[in-house]
Amino acid sequence: MKKFILLALPLAIASLIACGSGQSGSTSTDSTATDSTATAGVVTTDSIVPYRLAENYFATSDSLPTVITSAEEQEKYLGMATSMGNTPTTIDWSREFVIPIVLPSTDSSMEIIPVSLVRNTSGGLTLSYRLKHGISHHGSEMRPFVAIIVSRDYLAPVTLQQEEGIMIECKG
Repeated sequence: MKKFILLALPLAIASLIACGSGQSGSTSTDSTATDSTATAGVVTTDSIVPYRLAENYFATSDSLPTVITSAEEQEKYLGMATSMGNTPTTIDWSREFVIPIVLPSTDSSMEIIPVSLVRNTSGGLTLSYRLKHGISHHGSEMRPFVAIIVSRDYLAPVTLQQEEGIMIECKG
């Protein structure tokens, strides 16, 4: 019986963490820069680019540019979701830019989770992300959105890449 509890407890905790409060809790949002990554014994020259999440913003439309580089563009494409004690992340436009990801409006809860940002061998950036599907909200819609803030040192053309993978569906 003790063995069952020891095996079931970590699984239950992982499930609760994955479904808790609608936030990813992922540490991949603050990447650390490295010179190369190894994949199946092959060394590539793609490098990981550090970034941070732009919190308390929302997309004003289903179509956004791949990068936002000024406060004027921010005002055009992003709204600020200020609530009690939660203010939008400060962006220093002279030193940083934003990469937004927005999906069409849907009646199901859906979270976009950034996985990695890499500078590829051609000098461009590739932002990989996963989707976490949740419950259906019949009668109301939401626009899935996430944005990351990146140093202008890495400003380059951006490609968005959805990764396939199993994401836990949280109900209720």
